[in-house]
Amino acid sequence: MSGITSGIGLISGINTASLIDQLIQLESRPKSFIQRRSAVLTSQQVAFQDVNAKLLSLKLSSNGFTTSNLFNATSATSSDESVLSATTSASSTPGTYSFSVARLVSSQQTITQGFADKDGTPIAPAGGTISFEFGDGRLDADTQLSTLNGGAGITRGKVRITDRSGASAVIDLSKAVSVKDVLTAINNADNINVEATVGNDGFVLTDNTGSVATNLTVTDISNSGTSATLGLNVAAVGNTLTSSAVNTIGSKTLLASLNDGNGIRRQSALADFRLTTRDGQTFDITLGANTTIGELAANINTATSGAVTLAGSGASLELTDNTAGGGTFTVAALNSSKAAADLGILGSDDNADGILTGSRIKAGLNSKLLKNLNGGSGIATLGTISITNRAGAAANIDLSGAASVRDVISLINSAGAGVTASLNNAGNGLLLTDTTGSTAGNQIGGDVSGTAAADQGLLGSYAAATVNSGNLQFQYINEGTRLDSLRGGLGVARGKFTIRDSNGQSGEVDLTQGNENTIADVIAEINSRGLAVTARINDNGDGILLEDTGTGAVTLRITESGSTTARDLGILGEAAAPGDDIDGSFEKTITIAATDTLQQISDKINAAGLDINSSVLNDGSGASPFRLSFNAKKDGKGGAFVFDDGGLGFNANTLNEAQNALVFFGSADPAKAIAISSATNRLTGIIPGSTINLKNPSDTPVNLSISRNTTAVVDSVKKFVTDFNSVMTTIKKYDKFDAEKKERGLLLGDPALSRVQSSLFRLVTNRNTDLTSQFTSLNQVGIKVGAGAVLEFDEAKFNTAFQANPAAVQAMFTFKESTTTEGVTTITKAGIGVRIDELLKNLTEAVIDGKTDQINKQLQANTKRMAQMDVQLAAKRARLETQFASMESALARLQAQSGSLNQLALLAQPVSRR
Repeated sequence: MSGITSGIGLISGINTASLIDQLIQLESRPKSFIQRRSAVLTSQQVAFQDVNAKLLSLKLSSNGFTTSNLFNATSATSSDESVLSATTSASSTPGTYSFSVARLVSSQQTITQGFADKDGTPIAPAGGTISFEFGDGRLDADTQLSTLNGGAGITRGKVRITDRSGASAVIDLSKAVSVKDVLTAINNADNINVEATVGNDGFVLTDNTGSVATNLTVTDISNSGTSATLGLNVAAVGNTLTSSAVNTIGSKTLLASLNDGNGIRRQSALADFRLTTRDGQTFDITLGANTTIGELAANINTATSGAVTLAGSGASLELTDNTAGGGTFTVAALNSSKAAADLGILGSDDNADGILTGSRIKAGLNSKLLKNLNGGSGIATLGTISITNRAGAAANIDLSGAASVRDVISLINSAGAGVTASLNNAGNGLLLTDTTGSTAGNQIGGDVSGTAAADQGLLGSYAAATVNSGNLQFQYINEGTRLDSLRGGLGVARGKFTIRDSNGQSGEVDLTQGNENTIADVIAEINSRGLAVTARINDNGDGILLEDTGTGAVTLRITESGSTTARDLGILGEAAAPGDDIDGSFEKTITIAATDTLQQISDKINAAGLDINSSVLNDGSGASPFRLSFNAKKDGKGGAFVFDDGGLGFNANTLNEAQNALVFFGSADPAKAIAISSATNRLTGIIPGSTINLKNPSDTPVNLSISRNTTAVVDSVKKFVTDFNSVMTTIKKYDKFDAEKKERGLLLGDPALSRVQSSLFRLVTNRNTDLTSQFTSLNQVGIKVGAGAVLEFDEAKFNTAFQANPAAVQAMFTFKESTTTEGVTTITKAGIGVRIDELLKNLTEAVIDGKTDQINKQLQANTKRMAQMDVQLAAKRARLETQFASMESALARLQAQSGSLNQLALLAQPVSRR
């Protein structure tokens, strides 16, 4: 018999299972004690975790008291939230600021003429191309007033114009920032009949009244000084008032603004040009970090010890050799620098007068320089052109003195040739229009001397009344172009891109190093990679050209390396075939098939991935209601584009120009304020730490008040007091004794809780001896222990203290001095906020966490001890079961023996008894 199979012994009749359970239960009493102890420990652990949670919440609410951010918190109030609002930070400077919002950012929208249908009729039966140029491809400009008068700008204000009939109007130029603003203000003025235009380097006012009652005059309102800085404080001659030259170069002229914004190409460290004076001295000049004409003049004066001086002379520069001698005063380029050429001073003083007057490097108002046409090749030789109108009359026009596109247009229009000149519809070329009305012959353009007609696309014989030169490819990108000026001022992301050449070799170009500021820097980086690729400015002067110089069978490819740098530079993508180049031109061309409908053309434009959205709109008009609409994807100047229909007759007009936001800051009078232009309707950096959100233009100024946000401080103090009291309430819940119910708190008398409670109360009630400012205790600012041993907050007392001496209140909380020894920083003195943070860190990490760790170790030990007891009790049960089983077996044997003996006894009895 191997074991008990029933709870009751078969022989003994004893309930062995119950007996064993009772015996084991007696043996389990130590384990039950441990279990009860573990349950208590678990409850205590939860209680400590509850306390810890409250301490962490208190620490979180007191964190703000360790730095100045909370006490420097600010808020902004706008006098007109519908015009502008602001978000502030701790670093915002309190004060009241005035803003006048002249305009918001706008994006360009251009629409074509109407067509009969959108998807039935081919638009260009002969096919052709259209293009979009996302750069400064136009031949006109809107000259900024800040560049006038040698970079000194103008004085904004009001002027009074009186025409020859005696009528007058006040012209408000207090918000004018460009030449266009001045022209628009005058030409839109009521009550006078005066037309404003620009001459070469100034303004021209023409009286159209036909009256001679008085003189045409311009006078200042309230001594503004505006007329003088516009050159209009001069006497009129008959019906015309021509201003003095204001489009001049001076000490404040930025080098980057010269040559139509192409700036000056220079060497980074080497000398740029050499001056050789008449007495034979030589001086090497390095432009280095010079940014203005004034800085360059001082540089030359210092380098030559006054032997040579530089000054502006109208729209050119003038070098004066102050030495004497029989030599020739010359300027020669050094180290392949193009600085002297770009400054217009490369060459010699041919008349030996000691003065070298340079070529024009500043275009006429609202125009571009001829030398920047044809990708920077300009006009090979300026001379005389001939124009024959369709009536057969010919005129020779001398263009040898022209420097700007406007000069050419003015000279043609004043020649009386029966042909007028203007910019073409795209603005990137010239348009000649025959005004004779004759159809007898062709309009003919030719060169009498020089190459001006050929180089400006005007050479030839044309049966039409108009002659379009086509895109004259104005250069607006060269080696000196700054990366932050590209894409309408949006700039180029300073990231990385990878070039794979046609030989299959790859190299990464890194523009994150911080010293790549110009296109020249980018070209140098690309050419330093050792690839079969040569980078240079393309022939049109509107992007970087990557020339494939390899012999491999794969295509040249440019891919991004986690940025948009290649895309911003216009070079992202892959060449069409092995051996082909990648042209990063900002002019993108789309081929139009002979069968393309208006909708198909729109689809092609959208598929090209350009920064515009194209759509077909129905204007609901007569027989030709369908138009293409082009909308810039980017707001402001950065999204501007030039649309050239390639002669396909789209006749597009710009409905909405791309404009940056314009705000006048610092004074309620815009004339005295600072003009700020922004590519977005969010201004940063104007008020430190603040972001200004522009919402609507306004004719009246808006005041923005930034003040200390006392509410934020008060709310933080209230939160601290609430969280402090929550800690104390939680401690009391666990460390108590109910005498009536004879109930003990779960953590009654625990030294850890006592330490937490006493440490916190001591810190918030005692005076801080590290502080030397006005306030050294919380009680002084309205935080004290009240009835029931809880903190109370007197908000009025706090506000009084904070408003009277905010620095002292801040210091009471945030003051800190520390020392660093062997890389270890130790706080030696600290204010109350810092000490509270230190204490809470110690209480949560050292005291409470230490206590819970201790309890956890006890629980683990108990669990281990109970596991050992379970093993012992299991062994005990097994032994008892074995013992009872053995007893039953023994009783069974005895019973069997007894039965055998009884049988033998019966057999031994006499037969008679049986």
